[in-house]
Amino acid sequence: MAYFNHAFGKAFYLLAFKDNPAQTSANLTTAGDFGVLNGAYKQVASANVGTQAAGFYLAQGSFMANDTIGNNPGHGGYKESTKSKMIKYKYISDMWITDCNSETAGKHVTTISPFIGRAAGAAATGAQSCFPCGSDPIMRVDIDGTAALRLLNHNAYQSLSGSLPMPNAAARAQATFPTSGVDMCCLPQNATSATVGNSGIAPSIVAINFRDQFNNDPILSKLGTAKVFANRTALPAEFYEVTAGSAFEQQVYIGGARGVMWVANNVGALDTVIAVAAVPVAADAFFSDNKYRLVIELKTSCELQTQFSSCSFDTRDFYLMGGLKPLASLQDEAGVPCVACQGYVEEATVASTGLASSATNPVNLDFLQRRTSSETGINDILMTENYRQSPYNQGNRDSSRMRQQEGMSGIVDLLGRDATSSSCAGHFKVYHMLHNVPRFNNPSGTFDNDQYHYRVYTKCSGGVDIDNEWLAIAMAAEVTNLEGSGIVTSVIELKAKGGTPVA
Repeated sequence: MAYFNHAFGKAFYLLAFKDNPAQTSANLTTAGDFGVLNGAYKQVASANVGTQAAGFYLAQGSFMANDTIGNNPGHGGYKESTKSKMIKYKYISDMWITDCNSETAGKHVTTISPFIGRAAGAAATGAQSCFPCGSDPIMRVDIDGTAALRLLNHNAYQSLSGSLPMPNAAARAQATFPTSGVDMCCLPQNATSATVGNSGIAPSIVAINFRDQFNNDPILSKLGTAKVFANRTALPAEFYEVTAGSAFEQQVYIGGARGVMWVANNVGALDTVIAVAAVPVAADAFFSDNKYRLVIELKTSCELQTQFSSCSFDTRDFYLMGGLKPLASLQDEAGVPCVACQGYVEEATVASTGLASSATNPVNLDFLQRRTSSETGINDILMTENYRQSPYNQGNRDSSRMRQQEGMSGIVDLLGRDATSSSCAGHFKVYHMLHNVPRFNNPSGTFDNDQYHYRVYTKCSGGVDIDNEWLAIAMAAEVTNLEGSGIVTSVIELKAKGGTPVA
């Protein structure tokens, strides 16, 4: 294409790789049968795909179950395999692989700590809150992204209160708080056997209130979920979830800012958690240093998008690929950033914790988009079928019947859809090739080439890899690596050109 930065697109579907030299394209009888053909249209053995100097074809079995439509033998040939143009190595300009990756939702993690904790191996000396009694800690939460904009016509935001009436009757019975019942979080802190005092709002209760308000908010709860984790050990820190309504939560309420202890086996769920009744706590006690993490985990694009059934699939349907970004900051009642709690309320990141994200170390995570959505692959393959004069009828009252009669009704089901769960299962791995077809004699007097962008789709789950075959073709074509410093010699280099980070 001399005048446009464009390539003709052609898509193939790979479910089974056929490489029997005794067979031809006629043996590609099932949709998803894919192979490399030589000039005589015979299948090329897998080990020989890089030795076809005379040229080769990419071919795929037809999606059509019938060779004719409407019982008219003059309208036949629908079961013929889909083929590329003759491809020669010297006319291949580029190749790469778009690898699979799962989608990761955005996550914002805030660590809420007391003034005083305890050193590793030392006795606990008590804790004091950075939230004064009578104040109302405010957590401003913003959620930015396409899903929020489509829902609200603006980004989502809300101010969460850290001081609300205690919802748990049993906890109220054992807690010390003003008779008004509003500032319920001033629980006994920094207490000894002889002293009971109120020094501020317990950080644990502040975190739980933030969690509950987020999850009960009619808008924020549609975009994500908030969780609270309590620190279990000193070094390295391990955090375990405080689920709403659990016995663990009950003990957190009772302990207030003094925290909780793990006793018994000290092995995960087999442990017993109890509230700290008095301080100091013995050095050998399995004591939480009162650090709590408020985790705001947003939903993936697959959970947020509206998806219709395959029966009503329309290539014009919107599908979501962008993610959401959470932002959270502590404020006072006037909306001013909280100064008193600087250093005690801060983001938990890999840099600040020194540990990668894990089940016991929740930290900030950026949204990571899945690579090729099933919706993208389906649209691409249906466009290829349109070019082959097998249109996907849509938008009419009788479109579903037309698709059934024309043999197009089963393509969407065969390729599969993205899941609506957080895993976003169903997406494709894609093998790409740019190939030029030169015109040595052009009546217009302008020498121009046709460029084709071939894409071979295979399912990320249940599909078939042709990594080695694609590499063999790329090496025979002398395709350069990402830096342009040499010829590709590994599948890793092809995937790097497709956007996969190299470890």
